[in-house]
Amino acid sequence: MEHGVDGIVVSNHGGRSFDTVPASIDMLPEIVDAVNNKAEVYLDSGVRRGTDVLKALALGARAVLVGRPLFWGLAIDGEAGVRNMFETLRDEFDRAMAFCGCNNVTEINETHVIKRGGCWVR
Repeated sequence: MEHGVDGIVVSNHGGRSFDTVPASIDMLPEIVDAVNNKAEVYLDSGVRRGTDVLKALALGARAVLVGRPLFWGLAIDGEAGVRNMFETLRDEFDRAMAFCGCNNVTEINETHVIKRGGCWVR
């Protein structure tokens, strides 16, 4: 923050190098706290489902970035596959919000997730 950044992307760049390194989502709350609303924080690791988006937002991310699922969609059906992937992700996210009783993203907060068995769950 002392260097004036506007945003931080929390990422493990495609995979943890060692099995003892914490997952990006596990570090997210600590990073959000450290930033203290002085920059936006984005999560770019392990986003595969709409529930992953909900968990990231609940833990303080402003938004998520999607990597591998985008390439899976591209490999399966090109542009249409990518479009389908985003539509599926959005449908899953909308359903996850509904299950949590949230009408919009501003209602998502840390009460919508818990850590159980070392994993964030909803």
